[in-house]
Amino acid sequence: MENVENNNMEQLIDSFTIYLEVNKNYSPGTVQAYNGSLIKLYIWLKDTRNITLIQDINTNDLQLFLGTLRHPQKINNSSKNHPKAGKIFEATTRARNISAIKQFFKWAIKQRYIQYDVSQYIENPKMPSRLPKSLTLQDAVKFEESSTNRKFKERDHLITVLFLLLGIRVSELVNIDLHHINYDEGTISIIGKGNKERRLAITPKIINGLTVYLPLRKEVLIKRNNIKETALFISLKRGQRLNRRSIALIIEDIAAEADVKANNLKVSPHKLRHTCATVLYNDGQGADLLALADLLGHADPKTTTIYTKVNTEKMRNIITSNPLELT
Repeated sequence: MENVENNNMEQLIDSFTIYLEVNKNYSPGTVQAYNGSLIKLYIWLKDTRNITLIQDINTNDLQLFLGTLRHPQKINNSSKNHPKAGKIFEATTRARNISAIKQFFKWAIKQRYIQYDVSQYIENPKMPSRLPKSLTLQDAVKFEESSTNRKFKERDHLITVLFLLLGIRVSELVNIDLHHINYDEGTISIIGKGNKERRLAITPKIINGLTVYLPLRKEVLIKRNNIKETALFISLKRGQRLNRRSIALIIEDIAAEADVKANNLKVSPHKLRHTCATVLYNDGQGADLLALADLLGHADPKTTTIYTKVNTEKMRNIITSNPLELT
């Protein structure tokens, strides 16, 4: 076993963060969230338990820290001054903290910084089952129509169509390059979490959207002397790849113009993803859950089962149509 006398938690957290980025290929958002969770733990241990070395931590320390997540005011105020520390109030955040801690200690075991995993007795919390927030079919139609009335309608309508028809994540959309589109096969390659690729069919509406948008894209890139840009979606002012925030603002603007909301909440790219799945399951041709999981890029098909809880009326109709009900 390696010498662990100088295994400072803060330094190990930095090493673990690099491991998540390079070896695990986690998304920037996940890496940032895990890093923030562990920084909060480190600050709490240092300020309340006078612990800075990983080998000095025990299970009780972790349990006490996790207990503070239910009462955020118990967290020492000094943590608020740390640049990497954020607010922790939601139950989902508590679950994320536990996941970060467990993965960190498993990594530390593999790296031989410690001999015993003190996080193994921490139980994962039971998360309340929350229905996905989405647009109704009628509002989704209004949303799409609104996207065709904008200054950059060619691009914004195609963005809207990809969200609503393919249910892709915003991180997947911004990373689409031209070479990901295969017209011969009629597919588009989507690079999902963990760099996993899935090929999705491009419909006539998507092909039409590409036909309208791509000439405009080329014209902008020529003007900006950036013809080598590979991104499908670019800023039509700067000629550079759009980022996630830019896409989110576009979606918010379209929603405002269409005067639609998702369960009285602001419309976001993720809610459009939920809309695609919900509409397919409830209003489509009875989408198979496994096929829906493949479409959405869910590594665990169980994740997709949340859409089975959306339409209780559909379930009622299925039950009442049972031949035994009619006898």
